[in-house]
Amino acid sequence: MGVKVLVVDDSSVERHYFLGLLAKLGVEAAEAVSCEDGAEKACAEKFDLLFIDYFMPDADGVHTLKEIRTNSGSMNASVPAVALGTADEMLGDDFFFHQGFVNYLEKPVRFDLLHAALLLYLPEEKRGEIGSGAAEQEPEKSSALAGLEWLSEIPELSVEEGVKNCGTEEGFTSALNIFYNSIPNMSDEIQGYYESGDRKNYTIKVHALKSSARIIGLADLSELARKLEAAGDGGDLDFINENTAHLLEWYRSYHDKLSRLGGDSEKDDTDKPPADAEFLEDAFSSLEEFAGQMDFDMVDTVIESLGEYRLEPEDKEIFDEVNAAYANLDWNGIAVAARKYMAKLYG
Repeated sequence: MGVKVLVVDDSSVERHYFLGLLAKLGVEAAEAVSCEDGAEKACAEKFDLLFIDYFMPDADGVHTLKEIRTNSGSMNASVPAVALGTADEMLGDDFFFHQGFVNYLEKPVRFDLLHAALLLYLPEEKRGEIGSGAAEQEPEKSSALAGLEWLSEIPELSVEEGVKNCGTEEGFTSALNIFYNSIPNMSDEIQGYYESGDRKNYTIKVHALKSSARIIGLADLSELARKLEAAGDGGDLDFINENTAHLLEWYRSYHDKLSRLGGDSEKDDTDKPPADAEFLEDAFSSLEEFAGQMDFDMVDTVIESLGEYRLEPEDKEIFDEVNAAYANLDWNGIAVAARKYMAKLYG
């Protein structure tokens, strides 16, 4: 049957990183981006283990687990759950146990500890399906960083630390692309919550930035976000008012510094071969299918293939919608954009 777990985390970068670790261990994962999403998925399918982020907007991990446990339609009322969180938000060894979790893992999650948690808390008959000896293996060498030598021009970005956190060069480059693509939306959300005085959701979004920046190797940006998160938790409005504009300017600067990751400007497109109609139909049809399956690797492959071709303006507009949804791992958004292309073909 295979091992399948549910991962509930509002951060696309964190989910991608965590799912990459699970994939190395041969574990299939379903993703949820919120308490409501997690509760719905827990009603639709039985899982072997739950991983739930503690610090999320609207409802935290404790409330999410309670919803899963008490929902009359839940198929996972008694499935073990592991909390996820960073060191500065952990509330003591006993807190999560008292809230119904079997344990917690600090983020970014260490590969060996994840391996151990799976062996400890999966049903006995499923433990043999976990990749044997994977925890002792060194990250595989690859050429995923070929062509990205220019990253050394960003001295505050530690590629070495990012690769270490993500496990492989492929994982790092994928996480870096997600981080880059999410900058406009995430920075606008932080600014919006700050300007509206919504300190709770401001703090949660700054927390997400702290975690994702640390994962890809931007330690200094992560540290400022951590201090603003602490200020949000402690009600230090003076510190928030003094430093939020700097955080946003600094964060948004990486959209320029990392812009060569995009590789899809009109100027670059002129050197690409045109995409034929049969290829485009197959690609967008596949995107709808793979998005429905929440298959990150296949969606990533199709998007990368589409990026190799020059698209007509109308098709490129749809492709840009796919990319925007992909940046936030918005599976429904990817499927809707793909269907828009198919509707253009067939009406």
